[in-house]
Amino acid sequence: MKIKPLIENEITRFETGKVFTYKDLSSYFLNPKTTVKAVSRLVQNGDIKRFAKGQFYRPKKGIFGELSLSDTEKLRTFMYQGGKLKGYVTGTALYNRMGLTTQIPKTITIASEKSAQNKDLGTVQVKLVKSRVPVSESNIKYLEILDVLSDIKKIPDSKPSSVMTVMDNKLKNIGQDELCTLIKLADYYPPATRALLGLLIQRIDNSLATTLKRRLNPTTRYKIGMDDSWHNTNEWNIE
Repeated sequence: MKIKPLIENEITRFETGKVFTYKDLSSYFLNPKTTVKAVSRLVQNGDIKRFAKGQFYRPKKGIFGELSLSDTEKLRTFMYQGGKLKGYVTGTALYNRMGLTTQIPKTITIASEKSAQNKDLGTVQVKLVKSRVPVSESNIKYLEILDVLSDIKKIPDSKPSSVMTVMDNKLKNIGQDELCTLIKLADYYPPATRALLGLLIQRIDNSLATTLKRRLNPTTRYKIGMDDSWHNTNEWNIE
């Protein structure tokens, strides 16, 4: 079978409004140059649209014509690499989703292994930040928790004590193995983040909290701005 009909046949099977790359086409591994030329021709003919370099999509059809690529799909292009999740939404958008703030950000922050940069995608602004550890499907929920604790003083319209209450309820729903994973990942975050995590874990498992406390400098104090509703803050040098 010739390359061009093979490419066209494969592309028609892709869902409209979903971004694909050259590597999603089997012909690319057989003949890269021919595949690139064939895809470029399809773009010129208007059969597919180019989103960014090496990224394309079949446009959806609406009542009034072609629909633009959705913001959700645009963001996915920064979070997936080779079909695997390698990034996640953090910052104010994450804190809004967790119910920690009512503020809706104009710029979406994505943590991944890609270099830090800002992107203007027209309908959405994206800020790429370097993740502290390699991102995977299995560790995102832990990194989200640690990001919240790390930015606890920066979360709009929220007080640290109220944020800690939300995170306290969240941690009560995870098991001991998950707590251990959370503690390991916390090593990649600042000491203040680990102290806050320790304060939370102490309410669930004192022995695990003791393990975490050994990793902290006993003379360092962390000015977070906690109120009197939280006890044992002195044990973690949290003010």
